[in-house]
Amino acid sequence: MSHSDAGTSDDAALSGNALPALLRWYEANRRDLPWRRSRDPYRIWVSEVMLQQTTVRAVLGYYERFLGRFPSVFDLASAELSEVLRFWEGLGYYQRARNLHRAAGILAENPAGPIWPSSVEQWQSLPGIGRSTAGAIHSLSTNLWAPILDANVRRVTERLFGIPPDVPVRDRRLWEASNSWGRENPRPADTNQALMELGATLCLPAAPSCEGCPVASLCKSRTEIHAAKDPQGKKVGRKPAPLRMRVALVPSSGPLLFEPRLEGRLLEGLLEIAGFSSPGLAPGETVGEGSLGGWTVVEEIGRVRHVYSHFREEVQVLKVEAPRLPGSPEEALREGGRWESLEWAGRLALTGVARKIVSALRSGAFRVPDTAGKRAFGAGKNGEGEKGRPVRKDRNPLPFPSIPERDRP
Repeated sequence: MSHSDAGTSDDAALSGNALPALLRWYEANRRDLPWRRSRDPYRIWVSEVMLQQTTVRAVLGYYERFLGRFPSVFDLASAELSEVLRFWEGLGYYQRARNLHRAAGILAENPAGPIWPSSVEQWQSLPGIGRSTAGAIHSLSTNLWAPILDANVRRVTERLFGIPPDVPVRDRRLWEASNSWGRENPRPADTNQALMELGATLCLPAAPSCEGCPVASLCKSRTEIHAAKDPQGKKVGRKPAPLRMRVALVPSSGPLLFEPRLEGRLLEGLLEIAGFSSPGLAPGETVGEGSLGGWTVVEEIGRVRHVYSHFREEVQVLKVEAPRLPGSPEEALREGGRWESLEWAGRLALTGVARKIVSALRSGAFRVPDTAGKRAFGAGKNGEGEKGRPVRKDRNPLPFPSIPERDRP
């Protein structure tokens, strides 16, 4: 018997013994999540994409709002990408939203109604949908079996079936173990939901709650899990995420300059306040790079901290003044950038850091510059905004404490 055959046979025995207890636990402990109330493939698809590398707690605040604006695949397909990104803002991994929009365009090509994929392979053919996401959408929308291996289920599978990091063809072994739950399974959708629920609520990465686990007695890794913790129950050897430093430049008067973030796909398509990577600048220094190169630093007006999935970012927010003989403001624009007043900034698709800075400027936590009564350079006449309405000039001398770091979802 080959290693794979032995693994498959053992896996089937383990999952068969564990399944009744797993489903009983799920019935008693399942969370009432909005995407669990329907087998609508559109609603399940949106939820599964949102949940990729994101926690349920973080998604809950966005899911209904997103569906309220894009209630059908046709609404999503017909929307501008910038609007889709704006409703996705704060969830991170914005390539997911771009792929969701692209896939909606493909599914909406049939005017009589979307023809939903009828297999895992068909779901995988759409942009941004991998094998695990495809399996989850297919299984949950049809109540047919398909194995999944998202981060939570992968962790449960590794531990329960005792699959070590150095096992040959490890990814294949994980899929074999995950697929073993589908043998003669009368409740395939609930089984996948139960595995995801177990990984999200009990079988946690750093501090698994083995005492409440319904399959703890069958888990092949329970001894190793507890051996890897310190006396406080924390995972040994856990390192803090690296810290990156940036500066954001706020003109002492006039509108703010927003630019597209150009650091890979993480925040692609979102705007941030003009700035660059830097350990910091002091008052009196001249900005040496970026669109506002040559401007002078007046003072630091605050700091913003933000946590991404793999790193932390601290941004020094600086008030800057233009040189005595500046060129046209439009000359400072990088491709895709724009000057906007503080009043209009909330309409933009901003990074989390940019939105925190805008919020602090509006609330008075940071000093608000004189917006010169204009929405943007060259916009409006005689100090008026759109349709001739006056734009308020904000001034606020309140103190400017740092904005606290966001809690991880």
